[in-house]
Amino acid sequence: MGKEFKIKKVDDLTLKLKRIASKAYKSCDYERCFAAISACANVLYCFNQVYIDENLEEMLIRIGNNIVELENFQVKNKKTILFYDGFGLDTRGLALIYLKALVNIGYEVIYVTSAEAKNNQPEIHKVVEGKKFQWIYIDMSSSYSYWVRQLNDVFIKYGPASAFFYTKPDDVAATTVFSLFKNRVIRYQIDLTDHAFWLGKYAFDYSIELRDVGCMIANKYRGIESSKMLMLPYYPTIDYDASFMGFDFETEGYRIVFSGGSLYKTHGGSENQYYKIVDELLKRHEDVLFIYAGYGDDSELKVLMNQYHNRVYHIAERKDLHQVMKQSVFFLNTYPMFGGLMMQYAVTAGKLPITLRHNNDADGILINQAELGIEFDSVEELLQEVDKLLDDKEYLEKKEELIKGSVITEKIFEEGLQMLLEENKTIYPISTEDIDTTQFREEYILRFDYDRIYYGTIFKRKLSAVLHDEFLEK
Repeated sequence: MGKEFKIKKVDDLTLKLKRIASKAYKSCDYERCFAAISACANVLYCFNQVYIDENLEEMLIRIGNNIVELENFQVKNKKTILFYDGFGLDTRGLALIYLKALVNIGYEVIYVTSAEAKNNQPEIHKVVEGKKFQWIYIDMSSSYSYWVRQLNDVFIKYGPASAFFYTKPDDVAATTVFSLFKNRVIRYQIDLTDHAFWLGKYAFDYSIELRDVGCMIANKYRGIESSKMLMLPYYPTIDYDASFMGFDFETEGYRIVFSGGSLYKTHGGSENQYYKIVDELLKRHEDVLFIYAGYGDDSELKVLMNQYHNRVYHIAERKDLHQVMKQSVFFLNTYPMFGGLMMQYAVTAGKLPITLRHNNDADGILINQAELGIEFDSVEELLQEVDKLLDDKEYLEKKEELIKGSVITEKIFEEGLQMLLEENKTIYPISTEDIDTTQFREEYILRFDYDRIYYGTIFKRKLSAVLHDEFLEK
């Protein structure tokens, strides 16, 4: 399917979903309206050619005003914070570090997440045990309208002075409720999906940005004023005490180059650059073993496995990731899509995250990143650096010294979050310097699988019950 045809197909699909939403709104069929908006947002997120849709945002606010009662809301405690987590994960993402920091700096947290997460978040339970922390599970599997009312009831019952909006790009329920609490609660969005489309432009007073690229996209493409942005870098959640689980293949006599993350991040690029790098380093250094940890299409890895017998291995994600990193000489970042958290994992293990630059996509993941000498503009430049790192131990050690302190500590994060909540500012500057995202978005088009997204969005999600009859025919 060619580029122009894909664009037309997606435009037709999103237009159809918007028409369904508009028609449903006019007939007060809010469940169908929510479903169509959620489906449309999911398609826009996956295609990633626009970053915001004002019509969808405004329709959600109008629905909310029709189905939610706010008159009984009042702030009950200025030290109470509602934290809405639409993901419901444990160690993955940023919920764990935010919740740990909030209880450590003295706030009472009302934690709202999916009922499906119950008994599946052991690490969060550990860090909040004995603290002022309320677990609130809401049913996100039934109707959207019920989801909205459940979340609204939590706001009314607990009267938080502040609330965190941390969720998926197509979360129509939370977007609706948070948008309605403007001028009632100070609302903070954690902009986890800073590179792609999401719903929620009017669901926050301040957007907590993680890097300069996110600030630029928020300002230029989403129309968010820089005065509403607060920069706060994060740190990775690491189990330093986990024992190294070893490998089920022979590594003695080899030096390990490690890489990992979802494998789709390695597919694309005009010349298959990622696999070209791996091929070259294995060819140049016969004592190197290449290990990749992650899920997805491993067809390219299998080509290398066949070419370099017993020197290329594909393993599952590991709980002892920190210890695996420490076994390696350096970490090879994915390309054309980088791994931000993996860069931080590498640094905390004292290992260089060697990165082939892809425009400015990976900028700002590490402190003083531009000065660390870990990013390269061409495959050949990167390979020259890899050769030096593998051939000169003294040079490798000097480079490893440079990356110390390039990930913030847990204590500094807590101090930054406290300043953010008390003063609505941080010590980190906001930069909205223009960065061209054209090539980045072009690659989304190339990777986009229309049929997979179409059926995954319309027929394999809970909204299928209310949209199915509209999509019996493409």
